[in-house]
Amino acid sequence: MKIFKPLFFLFLLGTLQSLSYAQVNLDALVPLDEHVKIGRLENGLTYYIQHNPKPENKLELRLALKAGAMQEDERQLGLAHFVEHMAFNGSEHFEKNELISYLQSIGVAFGSDLNAYTSFDETVYMLPIPTDEQEKLTNGFQVMRDWAGGLLLNTEDIDAERGIVVEEWRTGQGVGQRLRDAYLPVLLHESRYAQRMPIGKMEIIRNAADALVRKFYKDWYRPELMAVVAVGDVPTEKVEGLIKEYFSDLENPENAPAREYYDVPGHKENFVKIITDEEAPGIQVQLYYKHKAKPSINYGDYKGRILRTMFGGMITQRLDEIRQQADAPFIFAGARYGNLVKPLDFFTISGVVGPGKLKEGLLSFITENQRVVDHGFTQSELDRVKRSLLNSAEKSFMEKDKVESRTLVGRYVSHFLNQSFADGPENRYRFYQEIIPEITLDDVNRLADELIRNDNIVLIVSAPEKDKESLPKKAELIEVLESAASIQTKPYKEELLRDELLLSKPKKGEVIDQAYNKEVNVTTVTLGNGMKVYFKPTDFKNNEIIFTASSKGGTSLYPLEDHYSANYSGTAINVMGIGDFSPSQLKKVLAGRNVQVTPNISTYSERITGATTPGDFEMTLQLIHLYFTSPRMDQSLWDVFIGNQKNQLESASVNPDFQFNKRVNEIISNGNPRGRGIYTAGQLDSISLNKSVQIYKERFANAADFNVLFTGNIDIEEMLPLVTQYLGSLPGDSSKRENFVDLGLTPPQDRKETIKVGMDEKSQVILYFSGETAYDLAKSQQLSYLGEILTIKLIETLREEIGGVYGVGARGSLSRIPEERFNFSISFPCGPEAVEKLTAAVWEQIRKIQEEGPDEADLAKVRETKRLDLEENLKRNGFWHGQLNAAINGGLPLDTVLGAEGRVLGVTALEVKQAANEYLQKPYLLQITKYPANFKE
Repeated sequence: MKIFKPLFFLFLLGTLQSLSYAQVNLDALVPLDEHVKIGRLENGLTYYIQHNPKPENKLELRLALKAGAMQEDERQLGLAHFVEHMAFNGSEHFEKNELISYLQSIGVAFGSDLNAYTSFDETVYMLPIPTDEQEKLTNGFQVMRDWAGGLLLNTEDIDAERGIVVEEWRTGQGVGQRLRDAYLPVLLHESRYAQRMPIGKMEIIRNAADALVRKFYKDWYRPELMAVVAVGDVPTEKVEGLIKEYFSDLENPENAPAREYYDVPGHKENFVKIITDEEAPGIQVQLYYKHKAKPSINYGDYKGRILRTMFGGMITQRLDEIRQQADAPFIFAGARYGNLVKPLDFFTISGVVGPGKLKEGLLSFITENQRVVDHGFTQSELDRVKRSLLNSAEKSFMEKDKVESRTLVGRYVSHFLNQSFADGPENRYRFYQEIIPEITLDDVNRLADELIRNDNIVLIVSAPEKDKESLPKKAELIEVLESAASIQTKPYKEELLRDELLLSKPKKGEVIDQAYNKEVNVTTVTLGNGMKVYFKPTDFKNNEIIFTASSKGGTSLYPLEDHYSANYSGTAINVMGIGDFSPSQLKKVLAGRNVQVTPNISTYSERITGATTPGDFEMTLQLIHLYFTSPRMDQSLWDVFIGNQKNQLESASVNPDFQFNKRVNEIISNGNPRGRGIYTAGQLDSISLNKSVQIYKERFANAADFNVLFTGNIDIEEMLPLVTQYLGSLPGDSSKRENFVDLGLTPPQDRKETIKVGMDEKSQVILYFSGETAYDLAKSQQLSYLGEILTIKLIETLREEIGGVYGVGARGSLSRIPEERFNFSISFPCGPEAVEKLTAAVWEQIRKIQEEGPDEADLAKVRETKRLDLEENLKRNGFWHGQLNAAINGGLPLDTVLGAEGRVLGVTALEVKQAANEYLQKPYLLQITKYPANFKE
């Protein structure tokens, strides 16, 4: 590391200097990333190829199609999405269910890896392929080729899939869907988009003739509308050869319908849509200024995108400051510029207001917009957002050779579908370095008259039905909208802030012991205050350090009467700030810095977690020091927070998801009040701010209690003196180390609970097994296998055979805190009428594994998926950090992680069978079933 790092940064410095000399013509086209090869076959199919070695032996494949719901005729509403489903149900080279089974056998998991989506204007298929064997690679291209032109679309398969799509639709039903269905026709006024929700109409899904499904596929799945995107650890020439081999014979159909692009008409009149619903969670306000979609072609367009990003960010900062004021007109709000559908961009301010404050909240949004129109932004606001954008570009540039393929592949899909920018990090950094320093206040302020317009405005208000009579009328809100120009505003005034977090450095501590574990390359340092600091250097990222400082105890050490005060002690400090800085001020000071530090106090521990870079390591340590020593008391900020929390709790109380989660929490806590969250305003009133702050100080008073782990691009010789300065100076007493107290928070067993909430015809089934068991790393892995194998079988039966669910999952694990236990859960949504049938089917699959053991083929699928995941994870900071942190705080050897491969690959069918018999027994079961409120059993 000592040799590599200086050479790398000398190279980086020279590269940055060379980039800074180039000048950009704003009329010049923005190039694609120089590392990607783009081409087109004679049949019109476009392809993008980039060789990227991270992760090794993997290729990310995408098939992108410029066709979606907008291409459906009136008889086909929902069939674009239906065809996407059918891509997994039989093709020329893969029979029904064979495709998913084969891909699982080579380590590609259905849902998390293998997936697809359909939108208004596009359909995209996602397929990551292992490339360690040629056969896997060629079969991956065969799968893509079959999707593009080889689907069978057999009648029996179409009929079997109808129920699954209906269940997907059912899963999406609820207040969010009802509100969306009410406001989208207004937002997408008089456009084809308003009538083309991708999920479609269920009467068509249930009854459409097979010929209509096949017609959509024939008409629109044609090479001139397709792109194959391939990014990964395969030579470009080889990938290009495979694309030509597998896709050149695709033909465009004769007399195919033209691919039309539809507009969203503008309107001089401004629209207000007020929607009330019994289950709406609070009063939400969305103010849209609609615009024609901006092009993404040349550097002038690129500069425009930067300016719009700056504009939205600076208004959001102002709104955030208002939010924290006493009696603020809204609970929270934010501004941004974005794209709604292909032809329509928008500038929006959206937020949540309290009861009786809709008109006041809207007026505050309009006023802040008008303040910018009248007076513009300040130089300090612009400087901060410049620093943030330059930092983002620099961070991407410094990680350019460590980016994973799954991150890169999306930019080329978007380039093909939406003509968005897909330049590389080198070009982005060079352009940002040149253009951002030259951006002036006038450049940004001129956007105000463009983005904040007087026409083509849509205001959407959604609120609970109970608030309907107290809401302003539509005419009143239109009057507020149209009064903008007459509002008298004063310039925004900003307080001056110092750049330093600490006015003076603390007295340096000392190192009293240092040890090195060669097997895992971890250095352990014991500081004079008793704190232990662990360093795990890696070269997985060039500019990333993640950290965790943790200690045992948490809220478990406090009596019942202090339960809620203890629960909110970490929240209180996040709300009020640290040292001399409120949260809003701290955000300004840290603008353009890679400093993320968050304290948290949970039931059995307290932690400070975050991420940084080598360049910002010292400032991060300063912030950690402040979170240990200088929590800030600010009664006004706390009062605003509590008031907003009460409003949100009251608003959420009518929402069925909130009601369901509240009841589940009560059931799983088994009547123990120490396991319950806050669901009522009265519980909030029981919090004592003074007590919360006292508890926070107590939990972070003794540095000797804490283990701190740093993982990433670490130079120990450079960083240890800083750690000794800022962490070694913290007060600590090794004789007063604490442990947690077991609160007895154990879920009930051998119990069934029914929860009736909501008006939608949908249910949820949760089978939750739990109990005491000896903790064992090997058994934990066996339980994990059981969950993944059972998931495979339940997808095959509940989804593919019965057609009763869209998704289903099973998972299990062992835990050691506060006691050694196991838990295993199975969960699925379904129709209320299918609960008993599907639950019986789940038990049948459990019984088969208990009696016969898992299929060897399923065991092999899970083993291969886990093997590939482990190979990739072993080259990620997050994995090493999580494993080492678990070992450090669980009292396990640091080299425990080195046995992961043996534990993962060594699981046998007999062990999975034994796990099923040991853990999946009805005496351990808590079954919770949700039904609609009006359901009659």
